[in-house]
Parts: sequence; structure tokens; C-alpha cells
Amino acid sequence: MAQYTIRQMELLSGIRASTIRMWEKRYNIFSPQRTDTNIRRYDDNDIRFIINLSLLLKRGFRISKLASMSLDELSDLASKFVSDYRKGNINLEPMITATIQYNEPELLKHINEWSDKHGIEYTFENMVLPFLQRLGDLWQTGAITTTHEHFASNIIRNLLSQLYRTCKQPEIGKTTPIIFFLPEGEFHEIGLLYFAYVAKNAGYKTIYLGQSTPIDDVIKCAKDITCKMVFTSLSSFVSVDMDKAFEPMKKALPDVEIIATGYVFTEKSGPSYLTYVSSAQDLMKIIARLDPTIIK
Repeated sequence: MAQYTIRQMELLSGIRASTIRMWEKRYNIFSPQRTDTNIRRYDDNDIRFIINLSLLLKRGFRISKLASMSLDELSDLASKFVSDYRKGNINLEPMITATIQYNEPELLKHINEWSDKHGIEYTFENMVLPFLQRLGDLWQTGAITTTHEHFASNIIRNLLSQLYRTCKQPEIGKTTPIIFFLPEGEFHEIGLLYFAYVAKNAGYKTIYLGQSTPIDDVIKCAKDITCKMVFTSLSSFVSVDMDKAFEPMKKALPDVEIIATGYVFTEKSGPSYLTYVSSAQDLMKIIARLDPTIIK
């Protein structure tokens, strides 16, 4: 069983360390182990408890009532609010807990339940993306490790890959092909896979090139297949110089629309020759404008 510091408990739950220590004394909620230097160490059950506790406190429950509950009782009560949806306030705690415990079936259960209820596109844009952003924040603050982030990201990437593969490609010549690629130095392909799935599922021919693809090779591919659109995704300014990556492409392919998405473009405007999208709806509007032929 993994061990966690009180700082990690604080970051994961949003409850301050001083408050956690006070509740330990007043309500005997936790009984952390101690190191030789008297530093608290919490386990997986403590993490589950504090995350569920945080959720219920946000729902108006009082700590004096919750403190006397067992972990199972607290989890059962919290589960009643898991599917409760308010726009902009989706509960991500169960997915975070599943990730911390490396519980793949539990993580997939939450994603699949949302997909069945709301559809894949809505689930990805309103649940999966915020979840991945939250994981990134937790990793940066040291609340989780790289293995946690990779674990969850690979589950989601594999799920999207499966969805992409099961979509039927249209016959050659029926629609204008769209190239999907990541420039050299970029390896985060979940967003790219998602938008490739959206286009393919809508009936468009997709050419998926994947991670860290040399721009010269993308240009050659675009000329070989005579495409009107290329799609890319960026997650970091550090990994890719946008002008160096895309300016040669725009010069070599002046009539090709370069469509882009990713965290980078929400923080700072990219080059004017890039068309930014943040949702499936944005992408479909652009595709429909450039190629109104669609396979139903």
C-alpha cells in the first residue's frame, strides 16, 4: 500500500494541513503512521476518506456528522453525488481516487458511464479533458507521481485509439483527406486522437501520422494525397517552436488550412495562419466549410 504525506493529502483534497491535524486530534479521523523523525504517513484508505470527505463537505455536510462514519459509509454517501451534474462543476474525485489506486476498471467505469449518458464528444470535452488538466496540476504540485499521470493518460489514449479504429473509413475519393499529426518534439497525442476520431466518425477520410512527425514529411504527404486540411495539437511552448514548425508548411502548402488545438493556444495566440479549435463543433464547422461533402 502506498504512503502519502500530509502535504499530498492537502493538495488532493483541498483541505489545509492544519485543518487535517486539528481533525485528527478532535475527531480521531486518521491514525497515520509515523517515521523515525515523527513525520506523518497516510495510506490509500486515508486518501479515499479525505477525498470523499472533501466532496461531502462541499455539499453542505458537517464535519461532526461525517467524522464518525466508516470509510465504506462515507464512500456510499459520496457515491450518491458522483453522477450529480452541474455545468462547470463535474465531480472528478472518483476518477482521481481510481488513478491514485491504479484502478483501471474503476476509472473506465466512470468514463463509460458518462459516455453512455452524454455521448463521447461531450464526455471528452467536459469530463476527460478537465480530469487530465487536474492530473497535470496535481503532478506539478507533487501530489501525484509521473506514473499516476501516465497510467491514466494511457488508459484514455487506448480508449480513443479503439474508438478511432472502429470507425469506418469512407471510400477513396469520397471526401477530402485530413492529415492529423504532432510536430517534432510533441508527444501528447490524446487531443489529436480525439479530433481524428471526431472527423473519422463523421465520415471524413483521415490520415493519422501521430507523434513527433517531421514537417517536411507532412508536407510531402499532403502533396501526395492533395489534401485541403492538416490538423495538429500542441501542449507546450517549450517542446515546439511554432513559427519554425509551421511557417515552412504554410509556405509550401499555401492553399492548405492548418488547424490547431491544445493548451498552448488557450494561453497565447498562435501564428495568424493557424486556425484554432477547442471543440468538436468548431472542427466540424471548418471541415464543412472546406469540404461540404460528408458521408452519413
